[in-house]
Amino acid sequence: MALLWFLLIIGVSILVHELGHYWAARAQGVGVKNFALGFGPTLLKFDWRGTTWRLNAIPLGGYAEIEGMMPGDAHGYSRLSTWGKFLILVGGVVMNLLLAWLLLATLASVRGLPEAVPGQAQVAAVVEGSRAEAIGLKAGDVIVALNGQPLKSWEEVRNFREGAGEKRFTVRRGGETVEIRFDWPGGEGTLGIRYGPIIRYTKLPFFQAFFRSIADTVTAAPAAFRAIVTGLVGTVAGQSNTGLSGPVGIVSVTGQAAQQGVYTLALLMIQINLSLAIFNLLPIPGLDGGRILILLANVIARGRITPEHEARLSYGGFVFMLLLLVLVTINDLRNLGGGS
Repeated sequence: MALLWFLLIIGVSILVHELGHYWAARAQGVGVKNFALGFGPTLLKFDWRGTTWRLNAIPLGGYAEIEGMMPGDAHGYSRLSTWGKFLILVGGVVMNLLLAWLLLATLASVRGLPEAVPGQAQVAAVVEGSRAEAIGLKAGDVIVALNGQPLKSWEEVRNFREGAGEKRFTVRRGGETVEIRFDWPGGEGTLGIRYGPIIRYTKLPFFQAFFRSIADTVTAAPAAFRAIVTGLVGTVAGQSNTGLSGPVGIVSVTGQAAQQGVYTLALLMIQINLSLAIFNLLPIPGLDGGRILILLANVIARGRITPEHEARLSYGGFVFMLLLLVLVTINDLRNLGGGS
């Protein structure tokens, strides 16, 4: 079941991305010879509006074959202005962002956006035989203060590790407030609890949620970009826990999301589309970001970067992406197996 959800989410995300390129081309009178979802052998195809539409066997990508983008073509894309070419190249990213924003706005208006209740951390579980059990912490306790200081964020619970000595949790249990004191020896030991934020859902009108989603994306984009770049560098350097997942890892995450329901699956689809948008903007040859970089560089170079040069760069980028896929898959398998 996880695999089916994975194929649906990835398939829709890739379809939307390639449709962005397709529509941007057709809107400017540029033909699209082939539109494919997936790679490898063709399972199904039909012709419509001058394009051959294909469903291929390997659902890990897709492409829109736009006229004039291949070396030697002197029509279509090649005759567009720099701005026209840019619109085609960025069309896929725009569509992934638009899908993510529409989904976020829909969820926010129907169920509400999840937000952590400030100043509270809930104990989800207490390890049997742990120090936490011995001092009287129980699952369901809500920690509201540490050493007499109100929490500002649930993540501050970890601050009890700072220095040895007596520590004090103020917790709400049912309708009561309880003080729990314990001695902490310091070091890297564990207390024996799993905890996290208390989540509340705030409903917003659709259009308010839509524009808020755009603003939140702009705010979070730099950090997300750094995380992806760091993950890429770490993966190429041979690190295992880089935060970058490939198909195997995403299938595993999709299975966990499916167990929690459609809402969580929708959140995962939003995350995947935002990640696809940012990843495709990386200046790697073969990706949209690499093509945009070459396009802008060619403006500066006054057209001295030929389609043949770009094709060679794209081939190198394709080889790099295959290598990256292999490395990420190895990491996914290693992490699923519990390796380090």
